[in-house]
Amino acid sequence: MTKKSIDNLLKKECGIILLKKESENTFWETILENIFSIATIFYFLTRKKFDYLILTEHRVSLIIRNKLFLERVFIGIESLNYNGIKSTLEVTDQNQQFSVPLNKLRVSYEESKLIKQNLSEFRKGKE
Repeated sequence: MTKKSIDNLLKKECGIILLKKESENTFWETILENIFSIATIFYFLTRKKFDYLILTEHRVSLIIRNKLFLERVFIGIESLNYNGIKSTLEVTDQNQQFSVPLNKLRVSYEESKLIKQNLSEFRKGKE
């Protein structure tokens, strides 16, 4: 998923990026980086990958290495909670409760605080 498509989604549905971080390198990317350091600098600058956790009024999207990993569409989000211990985002809809696992994001303590802060800003923006 490109940055342009993410920006379009956020404009259409009035959303927020809860977390954006640089993706970890795969095993082969790390090997290449160590062997061909100068040549791979150009490769990695052009092929930079990010992980996103996006929340809009009607959906939660999890993008890992610029690919859509999980997208859940809701009728109307009633409540949002972040569980830092389980590393999940808990969303309550009119019909059901859904838990979004964030293990793929490898959320650190600082990023956990950032998610909580962005969630509170999102709630205030909806009021």
